[in-house]
Amino acid sequence: MLMVSPMHSQNISIKENRVKTFINEKGDTLVQMNYEDARTLLKDVLEYQYTDSLLRVYKLRDSLNTKTITLQKEAIVKLSVKESNFETIIANLNEIIANKDQEVALKDETIEQQKKEIGKQKTYKVLSIIGGVAATILVLLAGG
Repeated sequence: MLMVSPMHSQNISIKENRVKTFINEKGDTLVQMNYEDARTLLKDVLEYQYTDSLLRVYKLRDSLNTKTITLQKEAIVKLSVKESNFETIIANLNEIIANKDQEVALKDETIEQQKKEIGKQKTYKVLSIIGGVAATILVLLAGG
């Protein structure tokens, strides 16, 4: 046991005076205990320091994981917006296709009407030519 000549001394009784404290001339507090108690105390202190250092590491990892999760959430939100934009684009393209189909149907109907009109015009033209030739022949026969 280490003994220091104390100016002031104080004894703390913890089961058989296992721990003694002294205050030296400089005002420092000195603690005296047997080797096994000191070893147990030091073991506890080192264990708590180790636990505290692990806690710091875990907190750091947790903050990094939290940042990663936040970044992943932001990426998911961006992808959701992108998906929504693609859905809007698809809907717009479907409307364009439907409009184009209507335009094609309207064009086909217009072409059909024009074909009928051209057929009528050809019939009128043929009838007028036949009528003109017949009128000419009748005039020639009547005059002649």
